[in-house]
Amino acid sequence: MSGKVAIVTGSNKGIGFAIVRALCKQFDGDVYLTSRDEGRGVEAVDLLKKEGLSPKFSILDINSSASIAKFKDFIQTTHGGIDVLVNNAGIAFKNNATEPFHVQAEVTNGTNYFATKDFCNAIFPLLRPHARVVNVSSSSGYLKKINGKEPESIELQKRFADVNLTQDELSGMVNKFIELTKTGNHFEHGWPNSTYSVSKVALSSLTRIQQRELDEARPGDDIIVNAVHPGYVDTDMTSHKGPLSPDEGAIAATWLALLPQNATTPRGGYVWHDKTVVDWANGPAPGIGFAIVRALCKQFDGDVYLTSRDEGRGVEAVELLKKEGLNPKFSILDINSSASIAKFKDFIQTTHGEIDVLVNNAGIAFKNNATEPFHVQAEVTNGTNYFATRDFCNAIFPLLRPHARVVNISSVCGFLKKINGKEPESLELQKKFADPKLTQDELSGMVNKFIELTKTGNHFEYGFPNSAYNVSKVAVSSLTKIQQREFDTSRPGDDIVVNSVHPGYVDTDMSSHKGPLSPDEGAIAATWLALLPENVTTPRGGYVWHDKTVVDWENGPTPSEY
Repeated sequence: MSGKVAIVTGSNKGIGFAIVRALCKQFDGDVYLTSRDEGRGVEAVDLLKKEGLSPKFSILDINSSASIAKFKDFIQTTHGGIDVLVNNAGIAFKNNATEPFHVQAEVTNGTNYFATKDFCNAIFPLLRPHARVVNVSSSSGYLKKINGKEPESIELQKRFADVNLTQDELSGMVNKFIELTKTGNHFEHGWPNSTYSVSKVALSSLTRIQQRELDEARPGDDIIVNAVHPGYVDTDMTSHKGPLSPDEGAIAATWLALLPQNATTPRGGYVWHDKTVVDWANGPAPGIGFAIVRALCKQFDGDVYLTSRDEGRGVEAVELLKKEGLNPKFSILDINSSASIAKFKDFIQTTHGEIDVLVNNAGIAFKNNATEPFHVQAEVTNGTNYFATRDFCNAIFPLLRPHARVVNISSVCGFLKKINGKEPESLELQKKFADPKLTQDELSGMVNKFIELTKTGNHFEYGFPNSAYNVSKVAVSSLTKIQQREFDTSRPGDDIVVNSVHPGYVDTDMSSHKGPLSPDEGAIAATWLALLPENVTTPRGGYVWHDKTVVDWENGPTPSEY
């Protein structure tokens, strides 16, 4: 009973299977692959044995107290203790599930929170000194995913993050959610319309409680518990829509499982798939622009500027990246201000002379419950997303070096067919937006026409959609095509490439943290476009999906939004 032991729950496939594989390669001890289905578990073990690995197998159903007791007795008798525990077992209903919402709430939280909690409480007495526990959470486990009606949701967030919260109190909150779903009043009480989010926020909160309890009960034993978002991974649970492989999704969890003795951080933390320790309670979570800066700092051979119109927030963001060992630079920039644009241009020209990569990420979106009149939303949204971006580009483009790359952050809402007002007027508008001879002045005239029509409420009758954001992003996508054509005409040998990109539905403040993709995942395609090699033939003036698919902007079809 002297050897080390690692256990991964729910590991016959997907991320759990990949974690077992990684531990078999990196952990000096026995690694248990567990499954509630013996046939599938044995089959999974045999697959790894064919790779030259030697995992062990044990049946375990964390929803069964009898199965937990039997498993605990087996481990205690055979090994005496546990060194690594990865709680990966979990479930998620599909978006098209037909089960009533209250049933989904009870089943999802029954496994993802309650069963995990009960299993831990049973097995934790076997944890050896220096043991490592990893709870596989999700981007949906970020605290701000408790995003029901305000201010009730804000109060719930405070309770979840209470540093004195107990397991019983946490369980009471989750049971309250389940009860409210039976009458459909959960949202009014601050809860989200996602049972999965509640279960994973509860798991993230449980992680903090477990760390605190172990620190108090076994203060010298150096037992560490962390929660991890493995990324949006290509598994059955995501209907194979995730861009990351299971092995990539296992990286951070494996790293946490093998933290060295007496590590000071992370402890009770919420860790992203790239090993970034995220401020779970206070946020904000990093946005797409921040993630693009991070990626460029790692991949671009040159100076990378993080810009913000707020100096305090900008400096804070730069400091966060410096703590990761990166070295971005900072400059104030407000693309809505001609004076700020001029000052920024002069600074870049004086300091560096020219630019190699430009990512136009600045943008805004009103929330669905915004109270501003629609014509105000139309003017403000298009003022930033289209007009300010256009004006900044026209000012800064003379500084672009040969082989420069420009990336305009668009959206799924920037797809041409999002111009979907009344027909046949909308079809005529689509033709105008897609006209290969369209000029910037003509495009700007179309956007101004939309803004004017919103003041009388006639925009839909003229073919425009009931979304100011859609118009702004379709305009950005159309502008991208115009910009590429202008460069090809005015600087034909300079190989300057402009593309627009839909980064995916990303977990950011703009999406109210409803997106399934992390900011780092949302940055992948934009970073790829920013670093396209010299003399690339495609994409040029294209509309690119977050998985790097070049989409026919005019005709489609578009891939999955996620």
